[in-house]
Amino acid sequence: MENKGFVEAIRSMTAGEQRLWLIDIIQVTEAVKRNEASKDDLYEQVSELYDYLLETQNRRSWWEPDEGGTQVHIVIGDSFAGSMKIALKQLGWEDTHRVIPFRDNYAIGPLWQLQQEMGRRQRREWFRDHIYDEHDEDAERDDFLLLEQFAAIPAQADITIWTGSNTPEQVGLRLSMYLLRNMSNDIRIKNAADAYSRVFKRPDATGLRSGEIPADKLQAILSREDKDVSLTPEERERMAEEWCKLAMKPEVLRIWKDGSIVNVEENDYDAYIMSKVDELHKRQVQPDYIKSARVIGEAMGHLDQQMGDEFFEYRLRALIYEGMLEIKGVPGAMRRYSIRKKASPSPIKKRA
Repeated sequence: MENKGFVEAIRSMTAGEQRLWLIDIIQVTEAVKRNEASKDDLYEQVSELYDYLLETQNRRSWWEPDEGGTQVHIVIGDSFAGSMKIALKQLGWEDTHRVIPFRDNYAIGPLWQLQQEMGRRQRREWFRDHIYDEHDEDAERDDFLLLEQFAAIPAQADITIWTGSNTPEQVGLRLSMYLLRNMSNDIRIKNAADAYSRVFKRPDATGLRSGEIPADKLQAILSREDKDVSLTPEERERMAEEWCKLAMKPEVLRIWKDGSIVNVEENDYDAYIMSKVDELHKRQVQPDYIKSARVIGEAMGHLDQQMGDEFFEYRLRALIYEGMLEIKGVPGAMRRYSIRKKASPSPIKKRA
């Protein structure tokens, strides 16, 4: 297998699978260093991972739409996609059920004309310039694969689009409806958190993100929940049009507010980030440098939005460049540098 094949196989794993393999390899490596295990043991562990990655790469096509599929599940996010695949396999439905995952975070980055290649190229360039350097190649491959998977949905398959009360999933829902606009398949929408709340009698769980629902709970939802009512032609057309309106907006940040997707300025939460820096400084005897990862974790932990740590890290760097914060270290990765507030920063516009 070429290196690209390994990368694709690793990306196909769930976050839980990745952590388990990494923990196992680290534990064996430490045992070797303590002379409690041999290098052969470490080689055996790595070989098992190699074989698993080969199997993962070969089985990826199992989930792609084909003529044998009768059900297609469209999901947002790698975590939820992994749970969905595990749940379907546990139910023995992998022969007829297919999964199409959106891997992108649509809360951030341009959506302008994303249904066309020029829009997708602009989005990739924005991520490369503002978020991470290596986004372009992976994103281009994901874009191509996504369009191929939608085109491969067979006419007889029922389609369920899974969503939640958050920006990435709501944007993904509308993009899905645009991509499906010329298909005659029955289409249903299921809010994963609402279904979880109904099945497990948890009214407090309606705000859950789909990716937070474990595979065993999702299995129960799939087996117990009745099919939702198919969308009417009018509903389908309305959501496809909502996508077209989103794709005309220039903003690169969106939030979920009062049941709607709202476009906001990219610096809209800068004052909020600075307030978290202030709070962390107050916990110190004397204001000193704070790990950027801690600031980002504090900001994300108190905000009910799904922008992702990469966006907050981008805005933290912007505040450094604007002279609002001082830096110690190299701004290449969150754990490689620290920040502190300047003694007399220039005023910043507060969010209304």
